[in-house]
Amino acid sequence: MKEDKLEKFVNTNIEGFNSLEPPLLAWEAIEKQLPVAKTSIVRKLWPFAWKVAAAILIFTSAWFLKDYTDHKKPSEKSFTSSNFPASPQLGELSDAEAYYTSKISSKQAELAVYARQHPEIIEDLKKEFKEMDKNKEDLEKDLAQSNADEKVIEAIILSYRMKLEILDQMLTELRKAKEVPQKPAETNL
Repeated sequence: MKEDKLEKFVNTNIEGFNSLEPPLLAWEAIEKQLPVAKTSIVRKLWPFAWKVAAAILIFTSAWFLKDYTDHKKPSEKSFTSSNFPASPQLGELSDAEAYYTSKISSKQAELAVYARQHPEIIEDLKKEFKEMDKNKEDLEKDLAQSNADEKVIEAIILSYRMKLEILDQMLTELRKAKEVPQKPAETNL
């Protein structure tokens, strides 16, 4: 192997290199010229991120707990009460309500996974569902007054379908957003 000229020079003058020492204040002068080390933003945000994550977890847990308890307690305006004679339409409505309630709950649980990154979605969804629940309560009042009218029953089932469709659409959009990596906006020159 051929020895490089620099390597040859270093090998021949190695003792001269080892005997030299820098001046005592050289390192202090070098450190003053270095740029100031910035404290990491991640380290500053870490305590804040834990608080936000805890708040989101508490919020979603409370939301699902409230949802769970609302579905478990019997409604005063229940259409299966003794106000109505037993009818097959009410039985179908009860079955449909149980089916859609379980589907909606599972979709909400799935949505909670995505909500960690987008908590505003849960707030908007909660407002929308609150309004839909008010409309459903009005329909249940109409059901009590109309003696189990089939059109009112269909409207109540439709309200469940709409909730489920909204959840499906939101999940689809969130899945698409998660799959497609965010690209910076291209500028046209």
